[in-house]
Amino acid sequence: MTHPYASRAYAESLAHVGAALAVPAWDGQVLVRPTPDGSGCDAMGPYPLTAIPRDADLAGGLETLGAAGLVSVVLVADDRLRPSLESLDEAFDVARPFKSHFLHDRSLGPLAYAKHHRYELKRAVARVEAREIVLADHLPAWTALYGELAGRHGLVGLHVFPAAHHEALARLPGLRAFGAFTDSGLVSAHLFVTHDGYAVSHLAASAPEGYATGAAYAVNDLAIAALTDCETINFGGGAGFGDDPNDGLVRFKRGFSNRTAPAFLCGKVLDPAAYEMLSRGFARTGFFPAYRGAPAQEPADGLPPA
Repeated sequence: MTHPYASRAYAESLAHVGAALAVPAWDGQVLVRPTPDGSGCDAMGPYPLTAIPRDADLAGGLETLGAAGLVSVVLVADDRLRPSLESLDEAFDVARPFKSHFLHDRSLGPLAYAKHHRYELKRAVARVEAREIVLADHLPAWTALYGELAGRHGLVGLHVFPAAHHEALARLPGLRAFGAFTDSGLVSAHLFVTHDGYAVSHLAASAPEGYATGAAYAVNDLAIAALTDCETINFGGGAGFGDDPNDGLVRFKRGFSNRTAPAFLCGKVLDPAAYEMLSRGFARTGFFPAYRGAPAQEPADGLPPA
């Protein structure tokens, strides 16, 4: 059965990033977007992860993308939703660990929260009501919550999700949503995409009142208790491209996890001549594709070094 992230409807909800293109050999989709100079197009996998069956014909999928006239493709593969590392390494020019994801793995037994998370959870439970919600019933409140977060953190590009994306999430098979409420309404929410016993954190947001009450602690604790059909819950990684142990988001997610697993950055040059032309004048620090990184001698602002 196709993973929700591989569906056409999901890819089309990311039209602000690019146009959906089916890759039958991968049982999924990529997003086609113009290159920065507008001379051609390249592709990227859907946010936040590209789900590729373990037995997928990777070479066949890359042939499809090459035949479409694309310059390159880049994607992030989840540690569970991917072919073998040997297959990835053979098929792609770049196939390397991206950053660590924090997992709650039920097979390792019950998780005992550390002192900090116990304190914050106790405080949150006394101040908010956490419950599972049907996203469609709370869509305006959720989109307002996420919009407020995007504005507060200055999110741009991919992370400025249009209304169509949130509406598609409300219809997405396997979507599970958890929210925290006060008298003011919804103050924190966390959306997960579940499939075949595996849950992936998709988006989470809190209002100022949610931060003040520690509502996200109650929401995550409820999600762990409620997602009993999922042996593993992937809470994702920290902000940015690295694994900074001092990052507050890393500390928060680590407190709900009992192991980590890497995500993998995979990239392939499909049109070498066009790729080299586009990459002239850009720093060769390993960013992929290089022409979406930073010009030479300037700080990089793109995908991490390979």
